[in-house]
Amino acid sequence: MITTFYMPTRIVAGAGALATVGMLARELKMTRVLVVSDPVISAQPFHADALAALAEAGMAVARFDECGIDARCSHIDAQGERVRREGIDGVVCIGGGSVMCTGKGTAIVATNHKPMRDCTGVGRFDRRALPMIMVPTTAGSGSEVSQWTIVKDEERHLKLLGGGPLSFPDAAILDAVTLRSLPMHVAALPAVDALTHGVEAYVSAIGSALTDAVALEAVRLQYRSLRASINSDDERARQDNLVASCMANVACGNARLGHGHALSLPMEGHLDLPHPIGVGVLLPQVIAFNLAVLPDKVRPLAEALEVDPAGLTRDETIAACAANIRALYADIGFPDRFTPDQVPPGRVREMAERAVPGLYAGIAAATFDHTTVGDRTVIACPSARKMTVRQAQTMLETCLA
Repeated sequence: MITTFYMPTRIVAGAGALATVGMLARELKMTRVLVVSDPVISAQPFHADALAALAEAGMAVARFDECGIDARCSHIDAQGERVRREGIDGVVCIGGGSVMCTGKGTAIVATNHKPMRDCTGVGRFDRRALPMIMVPTTAGSGSEVSQWTIVKDEERHLKLLGGGPLSFPDAAILDAVTLRSLPMHVAALPAVDALTHGVEAYVSAIGSALTDAVALEAVRLQYRSLRASINSDDERARQDNLVASCMANVACGNARLGHGHALSLPMEGHLDLPHPIGVGVLLPQVIAFNLAVLPDKVRPLAEALEVDPAGLTRDETIAACAANIRALYADIGFPDRFTPDQVPPGRVREMAERAVPGLYAGIAAATFDHTTVGDRTVIACPSARKMTVRQAQTMLETCLA
């Protein structure tokens, strides 16, 4: 099998890295930049420091600080038009995954002159996005090194993914100073999302030795440092989490994401389930489902999750992996079940059916008729083990409180 590994984003990491934002903007030939953020982040001292560094480097700065929980097509389309109208030639994102996806979508729409919904799917635009610098303020999505943009189409209640090699960010700045203001209960959500990225990349059918190595180290580093990062004022652990989340997306950007993301997507769009809750609750089930057909990968993943496989059968080792994930959740205050309010039992079958197009279907998901599928219909997903609608339904039911 032929595999590829592509990561063009420059990564600048460590204490004080945020101060390089102006220099990076200048190197990317930016002169007028749109700084994308949200109302909470834009009030933080490090945000002001970044703006000052951009100004000192000679940048004219415009701002959009109204990002919400999800990146929204309406915001992206409006800002894309604004960028063209005001002659802006670069985008700097300071925020979590929704902020970075909003900025990335804006950079795509600005150069391709069409709405974001028409850019969803794989490679459905022809022009390189505007130059982008990403400054993540959560150790989670890894969007700072991702070609993919996840957006919400408010009109049709859909979560859509779009991207391709023309939308990789040019630079990512990983500086733990941006995590200091993040409340502990909030920090757990993106951290678990990052953990799912590493695991799903590792159990992908299109992975390689390169992606496996990066994914495993991301999982190991994340699992080792996550408790201290969230439950204490440990700057080193926070920096490790930033780097681990970035690595996890480097891995899944090449090996792709799996069942957790495919099954979570319709619940996010139709039930407004928060993305980290969807993929995180599913993660222990995803591990068990896929490792069952990957005997050679059980021990390495177990060791990354601090499971000692000595004296354990393969099935016992797999169960211990899932148990360690749940123990981690308990320690950081993350749920391991969906509540009936989040996922009504009566809609589980529908969600399993709506997952069939998979994560990478883009706008095609809007016209998909979920009522035409049956128990044996296979969900479009690059994971090592194929999953039918009936298996997906069972997995979702297992995750209900």
